[in-house]
Amino acid sequence: MSDSPSTPVRLVRHGEVKAAHRGTFYGGAEVPLSREGLAASTLLAQRLASDNPPEWVASSPLSRALAVAEPLAAALGTTVRIDEGFRELDRGDWTHLHRDAVEAQFPGAIARYLADPDSGAAPGGETETDFCARVWAATDRLVAQAAGRDVVMVSHGHVIRVILRRLQGLSAVESLKQFVPYHGVVDTSLTADGNGRLLTLPPSVIPEALR
Repeated sequence: MSDSPSTPVRLVRHGEVKAAHRGTFYGGAEVPLSREGLAASTLLAQRLASDNPPEWVASSPLSRALAVAEPLAAALGTTVRIDEGFRELDRGDWTHLHRDAVEAQFPGAIARYLADPDSGAAPGGETETDFCARVWAATDRLVAQAAGRDVVMVSHGHVIRVILRRLQGLSAVESLKQFVPYHGVVDTSLTADGNGRLLTLPPSVIPEALR
């Protein structure tokens, strides 16, 4: 049990991307939201602003996350605290490739990744260990700075996955089986020393590790 003060942090995943990018490894690249995803992002921001509004809004620098964070911050009369540490996993040479194309160019690569996301990471991309270090450091910075204030942090599937991995004590392989859906909201209580509690998960937690 940690003696550090806890900070309530709602982890929010961005909305649906355009159809051309679904099923591809877009990772940390910029990809546009679908029309539905953009509209739903605005509605989610409105709901977050009216339902237990946060004191701080943090976000990945990518536009699909900012589509929720920016209107939320505007509704609250505050600014978005952008941290590069919350950018999605870098997929290296797999970026923008469909999984079929990855298999064609790198036979067996996806199975190797799912079995060991460190040794099986995409060429030129981030390993699980490096990615976790980046995201966990950004999370600890945010919690230390917020110092107990209610926070909404908008980011990505793998970013949220590895934050939950640390909270739940999961292995990398175990955590790859747990993914929140588009616009999923996860309630947590976090401390600046890397501890905390998982309070709620969205109704649908889906196996979507190949985003």
